[in-house]
Amino acid sequence: MNVRNLKRKFAQLAADPVLRSWLLRRAVHLHPAPPPFVPHLPAYAWERLPLAVNNPVWADAPAEIPSSRLEESVVLDLAGADIPLDPAKPDAFFDHPVTDIEVDLARHRFAWLPVNQDITARSFRAVWQAWRRRYFDSDGMHWHPYTAAERAINIIDAAPRLGLPADAETAAHDLAKHATVISERLEYFGDHDTSNHLANNGRGLYRIGCTLADATVRGLGFDILANEAARIFLAGGMLREGSSHYHFLYLRNYLDVWLSAARSGFDEEAAAFAGIAERLMAAARHLVLPGGLPLIGDISPDCPPAFLAGLERGAGAWAAGRDEEDREKLTRFAADAGEVSADDLVKDGWLRADYGRWSALVYAPPQGWPFMPGHAHQDLGSAEIHVDGKPLFIDPGRGAYGETGAAAAYRSSAVHGTLRLDGADPYPANKPYYDNAFRERHAGPAAVMPHPDGFTIAHGGYRRLGADDVRRRWCFEKNGFRIEDGISGNGRHDAERALVTPMDVRVEGNDAIVGDRFSVSGGTPPQLDPVTVWHAYGRGTPGTRIRFDAAVELPWSGTITVTERN
Repeated sequence: MNVRNLKRKFAQLAADPVLRSWLLRRAVHLHPAPPPFVPHLPAYAWERLPLAVNNPVWADAPAEIPSSRLEESVVLDLAGADIPLDPAKPDAFFDHPVTDIEVDLARHRFAWLPVNQDITARSFRAVWQAWRRRYFDSDGMHWHPYTAAERAINIIDAAPRLGLPADAETAAHDLAKHATVISERLEYFGDHDTSNHLANNGRGLYRIGCTLADATVRGLGFDILANEAARIFLAGGMLREGSSHYHFLYLRNYLDVWLSAARSGFDEEAAAFAGIAERLMAAARHLVLPGGLPLIGDISPDCPPAFLAGLERGAGAWAAGRDEEDREKLTRFAADAGEVSADDLVKDGWLRADYGRWSALVYAPPQGWPFMPGHAHQDLGSAEIHVDGKPLFIDPGRGAYGETGAAAAYRSSAVHGTLRLDGADPYPANKPYYDNAFRERHAGPAAVMPHPDGFTIAHGGYRRLGADDVRRRWCFEKNGFRIEDGISGNGRHDAERALVTPMDVRVEGNDAIVGDRFSVSGGTPPQLDPVTVWHAYGRGTPGTRIRFDAAVELPWSGTITVTERN
């Protein structure tokens, strides 16, 4: 471990009393270690590993793209960065300097292929040949299993449309290496520390197995996808990791393998994937408000949210990029897909409700703690509110990954429209190795409860600060709504209540005027903080966080009122 990482870990330990408590209790054996596991080897895959791919053949291979450099250069949007691509100088595409590793990984994942349907065949060939010459025989992050899976799938999907970027024999052996590398490095780290990535490893293997007509590769991919679906999705069908965009990403992934299985004639596997995808689609429909999909939690750098918009109905840009047969299947699938009850979604921690002209989406995981490993933020106590079909108060999302600076800030409560005490997040920082008993020792559970005229969010996350219970009740009327806050406990605290809006805001007296349409009052003069409203990874527009600050003595109650101006 280098000195910088050591300093960072010591700083993290010094700033986190909950982590110190866990380490102390772990040292004296009051908390057990996580169950033993073998990294990269989920138990259900033991008999299938190591994976051997012999004599690979690309079944029904498209024609090879002719070699030519007579193409115009383009500028590609990769994870929020503009990267020039000149087919005559493809190496420059990989040499272009970037400051975010996600941009570099997007290059290696060929993430620009599906979202840029105007990419020419010869540009595709030029970049693939450059990548293969530079990186195929070397190790590094470009062979990380998630990246390898994404790259393989993007190459497979582009080939029918553009042609093969190499001869069929070479392309088949290239895919076979991708399968081998993914299988050797499966992102399995025990039940406590395995994220959604393992399911994507399975998706890469399944798509490669179908393309090469290799039952061994396909079988391993199917086992991973089936087992991970039972683990990473909750009873109501929501991805457990606390991100609306990632839920859509995995809806896309399971629709993708369903279509691949159906196309290849594996009817039983197709039926299994269809059953999973139907649950995810039904849940996804509850996430979309009249003004679009609220970006609660992290935004994936792999594809912009707009590319997946409409997928809950089997439509949108991703669906449009499929061939005619797949598009027809998606249309029929969406029409026949069942529904999930609002109560089941509430059990998963998501409330979607309408109150006349008002619509709301709330995320409140039952444990309260942001799920780890995952993509949730410290936004408990906030809600996205749309009125007359347009966003009024929103979740700002997150425009980059990282542990410092703006990347860390947009994961915290400091930029969300919630209630904070003493500048702290609603819950302690979570760790995947904490067990439920330890979490309950330091913070109480959370709940979201619907009412005929609104909903209540309640949680015990600030118990560590002396606040036994926090309750926020939204009450909607025709021309506005109220947020009635109540905190039980003891002691004097600094309370900060906030709302985030993409609209213009100004202050008039003790009110904030939003978009010249609504007055917002909270008992103290409003403060306005500029924020970025992220629409995709690395892409955002200006917004404003309206906050009302006060020193309060617990128990305490207060009200924020939003009223339409005459």
